Amino acid sequence: MKRFIGIMAAVALVLALASPLLAASLGISPSNTELEVPGDGSTAANFQVHYFSGDVQVSLVDIPLRVEPEVLHVDALDEPVDVQLTIYGDESLGSQVYNGYIKFLGMTGETVAIAVQVKAKINHIVAGQPLPQETPREEALPPEEVPAPPGPAETEGFPLIPIAGIAAGAAILITLIVVFARRPRY
Repeated sequence: MKRFIGIMAAVALVLALASPLLAASLGISPSNTELEVPGDGSTAANFQVHYFSGDVQVSLVDIPLRVEPEVLHVDALDEPVDVQLTIYGDESLGSQVYNGYIKFLGMTGETVAIAVQVKAKINHIVAGQPLPQETPREEALPPEEVPAPPGPAETEGFPLIPIAGIAAGAAILITLIVVFARRPRY
């Protein structure tokens, strides 16, 4: 009976340790966006947040414009939540095409739990100034400076790290059960 209680305690411990990993999942759709932002105004961008409950910090990467709100509180564990961001233009920057990202950081307290980047092409238009001819980002940079594709924590999709942790915990648990079950009894 003591072994059974020990095994059940081990199962409870593994499941308790795996629970926080399940919360570390964040999905954003769409995975890319293209917007026109007037230099003297703003444009709304609509997204859906999936699989996350808590605060999400929002910022722009490689895009020198301002976005609001900078922090969203969402509860999207059961179903996706619609969010609307406002991107403000800046006439002093002139007409430009910006290729960058909108970064979403899922926060757990003061710690970043997960990050997702949405690819964004922003046509920043100032009245009276035409947009410059766009060159593809890969051609504009020397070959050694071509940015790498986003890593697994930065892309939307199935959360592999928590699943791998649960699988490893289950393998350890099964091993313990087999070892204790095969021990000779004295």
